[in-house]
Amino acid sequence: MIHFHHAPLQKQYVEVSTIEKKVALFKVYAGMEADLLLSAIDSGYNGVVLEGLGQGNVPPAVVTGIQALLDHQIPVVLVSRCFNGIAQGVYGYEGGGKMLEDMGVIYAPGISGQKARLKLLIGLNQVHSPIEVAHFF
Repeated sequence: MIHFHHAPLQKQYVEVSTIEKKVALFKVYAGMEADLLLSAIDSGYNGVVLEGLGQGNVPPAVVTGIQALLDHQIPVVLVSRCFNGIAQGVYGYEGGGKMLEDMGVIYAPGISGQKARLKLLIGLNQVHSPIEVAHFF
């Protein structure tokens, strides 16, 4: 008997000739502040992947950093840092997945932070606007 916890992932083939963009990967932790995310802006990163807590939640102090990234047109992709975890917009409190989804954070369900980083990196090198990268997820 086979049990599926989520739908099979969609495959998308993209030709990559060069990688010119920069994407940061941050593991979210209890007590995290926004300063690490703000450093991605100062360092010229084009995208950020966050490995969120549980179903994709972050500490409330991180929300201002996420909003700053989005205000700078830097896409933020969210995955769960839990083994086989699935990030989704469930909780609506400050830093909860539902709030982040409403802000414009992109979910990458069923893949690791490393894979999400590569998808975002390739996606950013394929599109003209950071907003267009959401369809890669």
